[in-house]
Parts: sequence; structure tokens; C-alpha cells
Amino acid sequence: MSTDDLAARDGFLTAWNAYQAAWSGVSDGERQQMLDDSVSPDCVYTDPASVSRGHRELTAKMQATQRNFPGATFRNDKFAQHHDQAISNWTMLDRDGNAIFAGTSYARFGDDGLLAQMTGFFEPVR
Repeated sequence: MSTDDLAARDGFLTAWNAYQAAWSGVSDGERQQMLDDSVSPDCVYTDPASVSRGHRELTAKMQATQRNFPGATFRNDKFAQHHDQAISNWTMLDRDGNAIFAGTSYARFGDDGLLAQMTGFFEPVR
């Protein structure tokens, strides 16, 4: 892997980790900064139950997740990327560190290195 490829992978992983952290129980200001650093303002997020367009709708989705699962965080279990696309296997944890959901997300990055499209697939952990 070339130095440029490694730098791109590190940049995409950094953006992904900031995006994932924005789902946790952080302040609105922290969440906005994480989104500014990682997600395009005109992003599109989809999951089986919803579609969110742009930071405002995505923030509302993240806040609703925290209302439904206070203190929840996400653990990135595996991340792979190529050609401005990425896939992540992750686990959503409750405030005590117990797995709630397991999922896979697909993402596309824009030319600016920010997440432009995120699509999540998940199911409850039993």
C-alpha cells in the first residue's frame, strides 16, 4: 500500500470515528464539531427506519437515539475502505458496556474526505 493510500485510509478512519462518536451522549456543541469535522453538510443517512438529510436532520436522529438509549456508544469492530467508500462492522453498547445492536454500515466519502452518504444495517443482539 502506498503512502498516499495509507494517508487516505487514516483520514477516512478518522472521519468515521468522529462520525461514530457523534452518536454518543455528547453535548450539542461537541456533536456539531464532530459532524463538521467528518460529515458533509449535505450528507444523506439511511437505515431501515429512517432517512436523514444534512446535519440538522442527522443531529435530530442522533439525539433521538440518545433519548431511546441514554449513554449508548458505538464500538467500531472492523473498518475497510477503498476508492472513497468504506464498510464498518460495529456494535452499539449501552451505558454499562453491554451490546444492544450489531450492525454494518456502508459509507461514501466526497472529494473533500468528508462522509457524504452513510447507510446502516443492524439487528438487536440477543
